[in-house]
Amino acid sequence: MKIKDISVCMASPDGDKAAYDFAQALASANNAHLSCAAFTVLPPMILGYGDGSAGEVYASIVQQTRDTMSGAWAKFEERLNTQDPPVEMRRIEAFPNRVEALSAMNARHADIVVVRAPGKSDEQPHADMLEGVLLGGGRPVLIVPEGWTGTTVGKRAMIAWDASREATRAMHDSLLLMQDDAKVCVTTVDAKPGDTGHGAGPAWDIGAHLARHVADVEVRNEDSIGRSTAEALMDVATSFDADLIVMGGYRHSRLQQAFLPGVTRTLLSEAKVPLLLSH
Repeated sequence: MKIKDISVCMASPDGDKAAYDFAQALASANNAHLSCAAFTVLPPMILGYGDGSAGEVYASIVQQTRDTMSGAWAKFEERLNTQDPPVEMRRIEAFPNRVEALSAMNARHADIVVVRAPGKSDEQPHADMLEGVLLGGGRPVLIVPEGWTGTTVGKRAMIAWDASREATRAMHDSLLLMQDDAKVCVTTVDAKPGDTGHGAGPAWDIGAHLARHVADVEVRNEDSIGRSTAEALMDVATSFDADLIVMGGYRHSRLQQAFLPGVTRTLLSEAKVPLLLSH
């Protein structure tokens, strides 16, 4: 199966330019339909001070947000209308607590969803978009680092393999992005042989399986040697000159992820190349 339907989730035309540009290039390369989920995220409700003025202040802030984003999206849509093939624009207005659910709904109608990597600011909704697509939409999500200027991925892909269901799903989803002459590095970190995990040889079987789909596959069993798993994976990605990192996303619950330095969270904030996540 080839990619024929792509969605890009955006919170602003300027801040998410890298994600849009890549989604547009991916759609063009695959002769695929591209839709843009253009979010206007309204400010959360503010509590009053007892003088009755909070409601008026809040209504004014909401209207200002609507006016600002409506103008920004209108200008962006004008540019989209000049492109060939045309891009479908879907405007979505939501309070912060609805972004995740609406992102999930939008994702179910696409083969793959592109989102900008979440920033450090809590005001940016990209983390909610990402989790909505991944956990609620059931679709693979391609996370593009802010400021990334590449136009292709899948020529040199590193697959982070931990023998989990999520990693299996991500590996197979990544085949949608693989070039015909792709080179793939399947990487484990501190993996141990086991009957129900990696089997007799960590990554041997999955490497052989992947070699039936891709011509050039290598397996690296990496020792962390004092590094975190995420650091070890990023070191391999750099040495392999990967243009894509593939991994299963959020094996632990989101509550655990909030308090633990999980591999997913670290790579989302530190990876220099696009990251394909599946759940």
